[in-house]
Amino acid sequence: MQTITAETIMDSSPLSFSPESGVIVALRQLLTASMSGAPVVDIDNNLIGFLSEADCMRGALMGGYFSTIGELVRDRMTTEVESIGANTNLVDVAEKFLHNNRRVLPVVEEGKVVGLVQRRCVLEKLLEYIDNKCSR
Repeated sequence: MQTITAETIMDSSPLSFSPESGVIVALRQLLTASMSGAPVVDIDNNLIGFLSEADCMRGALMGGYFSTIGELVRDRMTTEVESIGANTNLVDVAEKFLHNNRRVLPVVEEGKVVGLVQRRCVLEKLLEYIDNKCSR
């Protein structure tokens, strides 16, 4: 398990948002892609935030539907984002998920988003490892 890295299980072309994107447009994209969140990046693909379904829902509940319509991603995104490196091993990725209660983590190298790992993918790899170990 130590040899499996984030790079081997990440989506290397993840959905991402500009801070200037509209929240409603971003939410539609999240739902269409069946994603619970996505990184917010600047023009150079540097990670500057993260927008989750919860961020969108929080905005809708706090201000009502009509005030959310004109909001931008930058108004709702989380700016303190936990991320992992491409070489982070599967065990460390799983530990990170256990401690932060997130469903997705951006994979970042030199400040730039290079991928996205879903908690589900980590669980699938862990189950695959268990199945292989038990079948020996």
